[in-house]
Amino acid sequence: MELGIERQGRDLRRDGALFLVGVAGLLVAELVVPAASLFAADGVAHGFLFGASLGVLLSGVFRATARQALSSTLALAVGLALSAAVDLF
Repeated sequence: MELGIERQGRDLRRDGALFLVGVAGLLVAELVVPAASLFAADGVAHGFLFGASLGVLLSGVFRATARQALSSTLALAVGLALSAAVDLF
């Protein structure tokens, strides 16, 4: 059974840019958007931003194709936002 994971050739500009955008997003998520707040929307927004940033960062590390990067980023963002919502309620 084949998993269908494709790797692109190493492109330092693309991979480096994805990594740096991911790190910048993680910094914004941790420093700007409050993780624990009295408002549930803040925690969900933090989870979404953190997941999206992590997805972009990991897409650069693992040289994902554009389609894989998009799907993994959305999956991480939605998953962490839902887990933040469940944790808050």
